[in-house]
Amino acid sequence: MDMNFFFTAFLCETVNMLPYRILSYYPFQKQLRFPRQAVALVVCGSQLLQSFLYAYQAAHGLPVRKLEFTFGIICFAIYFTCIRADRWKVLFLYIFIFCYLMAARGSAYFLVANLFYSPSLTFLSLEGGLFSLGAFIVTAPFMFWFLRRTKERVFQTDAPFFWHTIWLLPAFTVCIVLMFTSDLSVDNVRQPRFLAARMLLILTMFVVYYVLLGALDGIREAAATKERAARQEELIAAWRAQYEQLAEHVEELRRARHDLRQHVAVVNGLLKDGENDTLRKYIEDYRNSLPQEHLPVYCENHAVNTLVSWYADKAKQNGTDMFVRLCLPKQLPINEAEFCALLGNLLANALDGCRVSGIPKPFIAVNGDEENGRIVLTVDNSCGQEPVLKDDKFLSTKHEGFGTGTVSVKTIASQYNGCADFKYKDKVFYVSVLLYGGSGGR
Repeated sequence: MDMNFFFTAFLCETVNMLPYRILSYYPFQKQLRFPRQAVALVVCGSQLLQSFLYAYQAAHGLPVRKLEFTFGIICFAIYFTCIRADRWKVLFLYIFIFCYLMAARGSAYFLVANLFYSPSLTFLSLEGGLFSLGAFIVTAPFMFWFLRRTKERVFQTDAPFFWHTIWLLPAFTVCIVLMFTSDLSVDNVRQPRFLAARMLLILTMFVVYYVLLGALDGIREAAATKERAARQEELIAAWRAQYEQLAEHVEELRRARHDLRQHVAVVNGLLKDGENDTLRKYIEDYRNSLPQEHLPVYCENHAVNTLVSWYADKAKQNGTDMFVRLCLPKQLPINEAEFCALLGNLLANALDGCRVSGIPKPFIAVNGDEENGRIVLTVDNSCGQEPVLKDDKFLSTKHEGFGTGTVSVKTIASQYNGCADFKYKDKVFYVSVLLYGGSGGR
């Protein structure tokens, strides 16, 4: 066995594959099932083993394509085992990285085949390794940026059926290209059609991803619109309930005014007769019969006050204590409807958490302050069951898939250059939201 060729082939295969394998894990740094050091050890160890066997086969004149496909399956299994995320979305991004690998390596091999052509040329050479590494270095910055951006948009959209099928389109494209460009003989690789096939593959993938990301934006916007509509319906229901309470209150006042003359006559009669004890009791009974305040005042803004009053009434009906302290002005520094949507999401989620908390005395605590156009809002509630976090989003307790409430809150917060933080500790779910109005808004 030619040891020089063995070591060159070993180094070339390592340089050809390891950078791309590292790149494939980059978007999922926060979704690893195991510590980064352990994942890096497994990835590098499996790659070194693959390179060793690959070089050994090549040095003995044995075919290496079957070995490549075998380790491709092994690497695929390791990838899915190490990443804790929706498997269909992971598969979707994995196929894209694989296409990138095929295009980059294909371009490097095409240049080597044409610049250093020889009937006995092999790509397991110093030239092949250097050109392959160069192709990665030139394109890697763009790919890091693209994958980071793509990953964020992919994992923000929850559409199970969509993700179960969309990966098939790029997968079929890869299979077609592999069928026509799997022969890596120098005479085949140096043909323009080899490079064209690989370039069309990556171009097709970018087109697919461009169209897909537009579709994802549409799905996400549709979900946000549906969520806003639901919160607007709740707000309308709150206003309707307030109107009914006001109408009832006006009717009570009308009756009280009608009866006032009779009460005055009774008071005058008791005063003339000197029935002071009877008079005091009569006045006390009359005071207790007067209509109570129909709507508590939590803040100066009418819409927010109506919304909070409605949820406070629901909390009371469910046996939940609700404590509210809102120092908000009559005119909010941000869009009133969007703030009500945000607050409505938080209060609805808090009520849901209290219903399943299993705690004898569930509570909801709402605090809000406005200063110089900045709003700080916190909503804490009892929650006996820890929310399940997946792909940086909470799973819904009402249906399969992700909940839309917290996503909507984050979306509105980002629109106003703010942030939303969610924490769970000791059977209490804590939410903090920061919003900037005025010039800090949209």
